[in-house]
Amino acid sequence: MKRGALLSVSDKRGLKEFASALIGLDFELFSSSGTRQFLLDNGIPCTAIDDYTGQAEILDGRVKTLHPRIHAGILAKRDNAAHMQELDRSGITPLDVVVVNLYPFVKKVETELRSDPDAMVEYIDVGGPAMIRAAAKNHAGVFAVIDPDDYPRVAEVLRESLQGRSDLAMLQQFRRTLAAKVFAWLAADNLEAARYYSSFERGSEGESRYQGMVLQRSQSLRYGENPHQSAAFFTPLGMTSAGAFRQLNGKELSYNNLLDFDATRRMTNALRQRFPGKACAVIVKHLNPCGAAVANSLAEALQMAKRGDPRSHFGGIIGFSAEVDEKSAAMVREDFAEIVLAPAYTPQAIEILRASKNLRVLETPLRDVATQELRSCADGYLLQQPDVQISALDDAEAVTKRPLSEQERRDLEVAWTMCAHVKSNAIVIARNDMLIGVGAGQMSRIDSAELALSRARMHGHSTQGAVAASDAFFPFPDTVELLAGAGVSAVIAPKGAKRDEEVVALAAAKGLTLLFTGDRHFRH
Repeated sequence: MKRGALLSVSDKRGLKEFASALIGLDFELFSSSGTRQFLLDNGIPCTAIDDYTGQAEILDGRVKTLHPRIHAGILAKRDNAAHMQELDRSGITPLDVVVVNLYPFVKKVETELRSDPDAMVEYIDVGGPAMIRAAAKNHAGVFAVIDPDDYPRVAEVLRESLQGRSDLAMLQQFRRTLAAKVFAWLAADNLEAARYYSSFERGSEGESRYQGMVLQRSQSLRYGENPHQSAAFFTPLGMTSAGAFRQLNGKELSYNNLLDFDATRRMTNALRQRFPGKACAVIVKHLNPCGAAVANSLAEALQMAKRGDPRSHFGGIIGFSAEVDEKSAAMVREDFAEIVLAPAYTPQAIEILRASKNLRVLETPLRDVATQELRSCADGYLLQQPDVQISALDDAEAVTKRPLSEQERRDLEVAWTMCAHVKSNAIVIARNDMLIGVGAGQMSRIDSAELALSRARMHGHSTQGAVAASDAFFPFPDTVELLAGAGVSAVIAPKGAKRDEEVVALAAAKGLTLLFTGDRHFRH
């Protein structure tokens, strides 16, 4: 009985080579109209599905592969003699390879068609999912192939199998792996359709009733935050960690490393966006910045960031806003660092950094983070947009009369940008283009201010003429009074407290520049 392969794809990537390999392995190819035309245009013989079934495509192509000859050829159990005899009597070819990828519904959601649910419905696939799901169900005897990236490996395994060189256990596991991918991709496609159409429910205001994503394990981790916790790194289906970073050197990343990497990349990108054309360096420990600076070169920025907290930067994660050069790479190696990340490195910089064999060197694009943040809570999940909308200083309201100097304005930009990335309650202090004090995660705002001031003084920084930022409003005037008493000359904070008028009056009396913003930046 001749072997058959069914090919019906929207993504033609790699199809010519794979189809040629199947012909070389003596498979007869069956294709739907669009795929068949592509194969014929490339000189690859194939049989039209409607010629094989005797049923022409109907309803403008909505029905073309939903036919017993197709599904029987896929679903017949290869080790069931009665099934195979029935196929033989009916002249049905066993379809041992089924190659299907779905209509591009997910991609179309990201286009202008999103606003037209009647147009979008035409990109909901029916025949494709039916065939590939059937193939995945019968994976004991069928290769269910949904991802073009798998074509080379499938061709190789088929060749080994037909030559009697494959291990049966390995072959079965490979088919199970392909089947699992099919079920995952179908789940993702169905989830996207559910999210899209539920966003049109009355009163939804564009928000979907159904949310979530299908995740695939990208990396197994030795353990989680602590050795007794198991952990792994997962990415959205179809994306690998290479989309977020490329590791150029060092030990494997841990759970805590990945969290710190994410926090550092966010902060570095935020500072880069705030100061285009300048060199920025950020040092992070335990998801909070312990150093950040803006300068004319990366080496100068890193030197300033280290000086911001000379003690805590040891063992930190260093983020750079631009290509790392030889001088800045040498400065990284002056002290112990866990990770260095940047959008690029010169060859000389890579050579220097690789001299520290355990230093994790990551090349990463600096961009805004994913569109959703997901965390578990009370037997459910919380979903939110990431906090990337940090208001511009020019949009803040000056509520006292004292004008800002140009240096104070730059320092406020540093403080306000970094404040949004510090655990609440957050108070940060900046002076001369660098972070000099951070108060993070305290139970009251004045505690955070006391902590930020004490850290600045401990490391020899003058707070006279420094500026401060708060992630939320001041519930009482006491924090502003404390900052003013330490010589802080300008403060930026969200408005909205019942005692805002008292805070403004005290700032004016102390000769402080006070700016109110409309956005707060809690980070729990």
